[in-house]
Amino acid sequence: MRRSCKKEGAIMSKSNVTPQDTTERNRETSEARAELLRRAEAQGVKPFTSLEDFAGDPELTADFDVDEFLQMVRETRHTPSSRSLS
Repeated sequence: MRRSCKKEGAIMSKSNVTPQDTTERNRETSEARAELLRRAEAQGVKPFTSLEDFAGDPELTADFDVDEFLQMVRETRHTPSSRSLS
């Protein structure tokens, strides 16, 4: 059920969200997250658990040029992959 109300000249809309809807969404999200983690683990992928994990190993990334990488992505964005299914 949707209701509209006016507040200081603006029209606001309210949707009724039941606790069951929220609970169901939270359950589905938790299940999807757990499945994703299971798949990642099976492939040997370690999920990031903190912002520091994004930094990577300084010894391996010291020579990495982000601008050069982004330029390469821009140049090859529309080039079909050799693994393309066309």
